[in-house]
Amino acid sequence: PAAPTPPAPLTYPDAATLAALAQVVALGYYRGILNTLDDIERNQPAHSAFVHTMRQLAKQFQFDAMGQVLEQAPS
Repeated sequence: PAAPTPPAPLTYPDAATLAALAQVVALGYYRGILNTLDDIERNQPAHSAFVHTMRQLAKQFQFDAMGQVLEQAPS
């Protein structure tokens, strides 16, 4: 199935944060993903829509879809 399309353009956290998130997503490490999202939410509150979208995907174990969202991040 295709990855869900976010309703509005997401604002992405900084590249270092995205790299850390991409690493735990690639490993399929659920707890690590949630911990990283919690850190983003706490330290970069402007990205709450991004965190919400990614958290919903994580709760459904949609790691491939999460990877696709991360690939769309501006470099």
